[in-house]
Amino acid sequence: MKQARRYDGINRGGLYSSTARQRPHPGPAVIRAGNHLAVACLLFGAAFAAFVSGSLEQRVGNLFSFGLIPAVGFYAGGHILGQLLVFGVQLCDMIMARCFRYVVRLLNDLSSWAATHVSNWLTGRPRQAKSAELSADAIFVAERQVHISRDR
Repeated sequence: MKQARRYDGINRGGLYSSTARQRPHPGPAVIRAGNHLAVACLLFGAAFAAFVSGSLEQRVGNLFSFGLIPAVGFYAGGHILGQLLVFGVQLCDMIMARCFRYVVRLLNDLSSWAATHVSNWLTGRPRQAKSAELSADAIFVAERQVHISRDR
């Protein structure tokens, strides 16, 4: 038997204006920016190594220092930050949905409480200090009293 998913997500399109719905999430944009900066670093490192005079070791060092190392950093940083932003958006959606459910439940309880008290006030009945609860002891005592009254 398949278990139902607890959280199916919410329709984000209905929450924002039409201009906000056209914009993509920030995660993929950060990943693309990291990729573009990585390519720019590679091109800059290659150009710097090609046009600056020096021995072969200095040129390879310049390529690594100004090209490959920053490119790997931008690429990895863009992907990590992009994935964190995607996760953050999903987490915020889930928190927002749960908070909304909690507020709805709270408002339902508040309206039920208010309706009970207003109804009691209008009919003139005294309000109950404690809500009636049936425990096992209360049921046993009530049944015993019924049996005692029948025996008399």
